[in-house]
Amino acid sequence: MSLEPSSNPSGMSLKWRVSLLTTALLAFFALVLGAAVLAVVNSTLEEYQRSLLEQDLEKFKELYGKEGLGVANPITFGGVKIEFLELNGKHFSGSELKLPNLANLERLIEPQYLILDHETKPLRVLLAPIDVKLVKKSVRRVFAVAADAKYIKDLAARIQTVVFLVTLALVVLALIGGYVLAQFGLRPLVSVAREATTLNETNLRPLEYHGAHDELGALTLTINRFVERLKLAFDAQRTFLAEAAHELRTPLTGLEGYLRRALKDSSGEQKMALEDALRVSGGMTRLVADLLQLSRGEVVREVLPHVVDLTDVARNVASEFPGVKLELPNQSLEVVGDPDRLTQVTRNLVSNAARAAGHREGVTIRVEAKQKNLELSVIDDGPGIPSEVLPRIWEKFYKGPGGGAGLGLAIVAQIVHAHNGKILASSKPGQGATFTVSLPALEEEE
Repeated sequence: MSLEPSSNPSGMSLKWRVSLLTTALLAFFALVLGAAVLAVVNSTLEEYQRSLLEQDLEKFKELYGKEGLGVANPITFGGVKIEFLELNGKHFSGSELKLPNLANLERLIEPQYLILDHETKPLRVLLAPIDVKLVKKSVRRVFAVAADAKYIKDLAARIQTVVFLVTLALVVLALIGGYVLAQFGLRPLVSVAREATTLNETNLRPLEYHGAHDELGALTLTINRFVERLKLAFDAQRTFLAEAAHELRTPLTGLEGYLRRALKDSSGEQKMALEDALRVSGGMTRLVADLLQLSRGEVVREVLPHVVDLTDVARNVASEFPGVKLELPNQSLEVVGDPDRLTQVTRNLVSNAARAAGHREGVTIRVEAKQKNLELSVIDDGPGIPSEVLPRIWEKFYKGPGGGAGLGLAIVAQIVHAHNGKILASSKPGQGATFTVSLPALEEEE
């Protein structure tokens, strides 16, 4: 498990969301406007076409209503076709327009406008009753005036193409313009958000904001007030930890000395009771030491840099825990770091591993070079760390199945990060655990 924050943020950024929303709205309005323009143009053209047919109809009525003209060969002009229909819808004279569904024309009283959108031959037809005066009598017929409406369909198709292209261009321009506007408009918010990501328990400082007293200004002010209260709480916690550790360390050291002295002169059940008391005292002493180290580790983040050989650190810690195995290379592996802090890291990891394994012989310290980093690993053959516990072992005061105060690994993580390193933990139940500290190797001068 790595303590580094994830570098792959999930979801879409606010700038892109604003840009896409602006683009979607503009595209919607463009489509609505295009559809409205298309509807208005179609309606206007239809009305214009109908008015032309009505004018032609009046002229034809006047012409064919003259006595003696007859309807054997109707006169046409201006590209307009005419047809005389019987009242049953059958062709009587003129151009055969082949109009569909024209039964019961005897009921036709007022002119009727028909829109026939055939793919190859769209027509606009105006039907009207007319009394045609023949030589000896007048007969009732239906007069059909038709005009080719292909230009209407062609114009509508061209308008649709133009609307599509304009909409597409507007979408592209809106996407670019929206992103640019969001880039500039959201720059103060992005700056505050970027600065807020640097805040942690060791870096609690007010966020800088020099903009107007708007919503973002109010949000920044609220965050700064919260950060100030949080900093006071952390400072109070660190002060309490340091003072409590100092106050408890001296009497516990004295108590442990008295118990060891009494243990030398005891036997039987009394000796077992004193050993139990000494073990409890040792646990309390470790807790006080962890509290003191935690407070110091959070108050002082700096390290005293030296050239440190990790193999020497491993050997020194192994000498404190007889039985621990070493796997070291035949060469020095050097880093820049604080030798006392790195020894503290190794000691805490080995101590935890020995408690988990139940015996020091089940613990191994390994030092090796990996590309531009050096790795110090502490391996144990204990029961391992449950998968549900593994993600939480770095939390302060979290106690795993092995007990303890829950501070050792938190302190280790702080020291490793102060050295610009990483610490990983891996484990399989029943197969032990491995803790690996990765530190930048000392660069050799050319």
